[in-house]
Amino acid sequence: MKKILVVNKYHFVSGGAERYFLSIMESLKRRGVEPLPFSINYSKTLPSPYQRYFIEPVVKGEAAKILYQHPSWRQKIALLMDAIYNDRAAKAVTRMIEEQRPEIAYFLNFNNHISPSAISACVKKGVPVVMRMSDFNLVCSSNMYYRDGHPCTDCKKGLHNAVIHRCVHGSFTKSLASVLAISFHRIWKIYDQVSAFVCPSFFMKRELEELGIPPEKVHQINTFATPQQKGSPDPKEPYLLYIGRLASYKGIDTAIRAFARLKGKFPNVNFYVLGDENDHDAERVRAVIRECGAVNVRLLPFERDKKRVLEWIQRALCMVVPSEFFENLPNTILESFSCGCPVIATRFGCMPDIVKEGEYGLLYELGDIHDLSEKMDFLISHDEERERMGAQAYKALQRDYSEAGHVDRLLDLFERVICENKVP
Repeated sequence: MKKILVVNKYHFVSGGAERYFLSIMESLKRRGVEPLPFSINYSKTLPSPYQRYFIEPVVKGEAAKILYQHPSWRQKIALLMDAIYNDRAAKAVTRMIEEQRPEIAYFLNFNNHISPSAISACVKKGVPVVMRMSDFNLVCSSNMYYRDGHPCTDCKKGLHNAVIHRCVHGSFTKSLASVLAISFHRIWKIYDQVSAFVCPSFFMKRELEELGIPPEKVHQINTFATPQQKGSPDPKEPYLLYIGRLASYKGIDTAIRAFARLKGKFPNVNFYVLGDENDHDAERVRAVIRECGAVNVRLLPFERDKKRVLEWIQRALCMVVPSEFFENLPNTILESFSCGCPVIATRFGCMPDIVKEGEYGLLYELGDIHDLSEKMDFLISHDEERERMGAQAYKALQRDYSEAGHVDRLLDLFERVICENKVP
């Protein structure tokens, strides 16, 4: 295997899916395989020798996420059509395949912007497709099983629920557009053309099988992180850490309220929140900090430099992952394990499968401020237990979440899919 087409809608760090996208391409290069990225030319797009194949966005400007764009009515129609079937993406992928000759395609985070039209384009040119499930886009109109401030799986009962509840950004129009796109894809059976699905968690694997995808097509392969030098907290400036978006579904409001309960007990401990992008979410979080009087919460800019992210983790007492929606093996947890940093996470979704309670960190009940505050208190107060959990998490990363193990299993899957799809 010499070349792999890798499809992702953002060719820059926007979140965990993009960190994986950029990391797996580097991993493939180290194995002597050339990754061919296909993406969209947003203003933040990183340079690539294959950038000439990238398609242009419908809405120009700084904002890549539809939530922050302000499209005209004509652009809204174009965005809807692209979500259903992006003809420009299909043509660009076809040209890229004809000129670069990849043997297989690996689809990551592509829905709404690139659309499954690119899957059909690959299959028509004889290039089999493997698809990694970064979210729940095959089942849920909002991709994340979440609405109105709480987890929700009503789309499994019928997609019309997404329109009723305006699940996509609180918009009737966007929700209807998403439902139409998913419905058309199901009618066309476009995902039947995918040869294999890669699931980072067993929770996601179970969801796909429940949707009706044959179990033999669904493969659970852990994501990976590279072991780092284990750090130690600075006794002069100890802190808890949160890294990620400040969206309400990430549970950051709950985490701040929980930490605020400890301000009298640990006046020298800070809670650093890396995620400020000067948007509406940041304004909401600042309001929560003021409301709680959480003077030891420090809101810092979203960090895209992975080296800097790891340096923050290495010096933290623990990582807080307070997600209030169904996560899918968050990279933040693995990055914490890679530094020997224990994790406090929600006892919900895939989290208990990853953060073994009492071994790699602690779990708390979804949305329970008192429970989370107690778990924060415990890890701040108990140095030996915190260090033991961090050491166990580090061993777990080396054993279960190694780059070598991930790439071995992925390449083995690719080879099998290529063999199964060879024309006799």
